[in-house]
Amino acid sequence: MTLTEYVGRRHPSGATVAHAATHYRWSPGNRTHSRCPNCDTELELSERHVLVALSGEFGGDKRQYLCDERCLAAWLADGESK
Repeated sequence: MTLTEYVGRRHPSGATVAHAATHYRWSPGNRTHSRCPNCDTELELSERHVLVALSGEFGGDKRQYLCDERCLAAWLADGESK
């Protein structure tokens, strides 16, 4: 499944995937970290990861950073089974 095929899928939080793309956050001299909401791995955002923009339940857009496409699929599938 390509990342664009995730657009429109819902998470149990009530949010909808508005955008999904591979991403690198480039900040010279600044290391930025985040945790994958699927597997809880600490991500170095200057390295390749998947950025997902969610809309809906949050009253605006919220970003999630996931390890890769497998984590995105598992995160959404896990939410659908709950």
